[in-house]
Amino acid sequence: MTRSHRGATFAVVAFLRLVSPSIAARFDDVAKVAQAAHRRSLIEHMRIAAADRLIEQQDEIAAYTGAGFNTVVLYDTEEWGGLKNEERIAFETTFARAHHLHIVLGKATEMSDVSDDEIRDRLQLWDRYGHDDVIAVFFLHDDAFLIHAGVERQRHLYTLAHETVRDWYVLGMIGEFGFNASTEEVAQYFDPNAFDHVIMLMFPLNIGYVTGVRLDSATAADPDASMREYVRRYMARMTEKFISHLNHDQLVIVLIQAFAYTVEPAGHIPRPADVIIQAEAGSQLLQKTAGQERNRALAYFLWDGSRSGMFGLWQRPDWRDAAVDANRAGEQRMAINP
Repeated sequence: MTRSHRGATFAVVAFLRLVSPSIAARFDDVAKVAQAAHRRSLIEHMRIAAADRLIEQQDEIAAYTGAGFNTVVLYDTEEWGGLKNEERIAFETTFARAHHLHIVLGKATEMSDVSDDEIRDRLQLWDRYGHDDVIAVFFLHDDAFLIHAGVERQRHLYTLAHETVRDWYVLGMIGEFGFNASTEEVAQYFDPNAFDHVIMLMFPLNIGYVTGVRLDSATAADPDASMREYVRRYMARMTEKFISHLNHDQLVIVLIQAFAYTVEPAGHIPRPADVIIQAEAGSQLLQKTAGQERNRALAYFLWDGSRSGMFGLWQRPDWRDAAVDANRAGEQRMAINP
């Protein structure tokens, strides 16, 4: 549903309130259902790449939208750590709207102590300027099993968000550190009722050892096959432990992570093929899971520590091109299998 269509729907509802309260109520319900379906569709078809700042330079934003991305991550904090002021929030939400980009808001609550009142105030501030543009918010800054964010805290943040901005989804976050989690640890850090949808991090080259696998494209006889096997094994275990236990309407957002640290050996530097394999194989395996068949969401977090500037897609043209290819392949599969 476009903004113009939504506006027309609400105009009809307003008119009918003057004519018949009962008819208006029914149309109001229809409008709410349509809005909910629209927001879910935005998650199902989300293409997003995390960055350390708003990509507001014209060449950057042109490259971003040209690569098939339709959503941006905006953080509540500045690069140097302070909270964004109201003027900046107004600018960033207006900028995203002007470029037809939806927003996922990052409120990394677990990185510092913050009160419930501050969380409410900040969510209300973003809601004031970006209510129709923000589709989701996440509070955890990393894998819940890594940062030890317990389910009680997650449930509390989920409730707090829905009391403040009812229309926004709340996203959980899990990754490789949950791969070998015990039954007790799963109960401690994972609860489908603590979020609407969940981000699943995939970080094979740098922390694949957490899962018992050490990938090295420089020494592997067939690095492509090694990466495919990693993704297959990872998705199978994460499906068994987590995805299969989600509620029927919850979606998984596969987040492709590829970091190039300066201290890493050459075989741990992500190749374009690694990005494509993670994205394509991860999505295809996910869509074979009950409840995820129509899920086309893809996210990327790519960063080369040896280079300055924005995260991966601009630091590394080869990664950018790989993401473009993966996005286009996903669109083609969507057209073939609607």
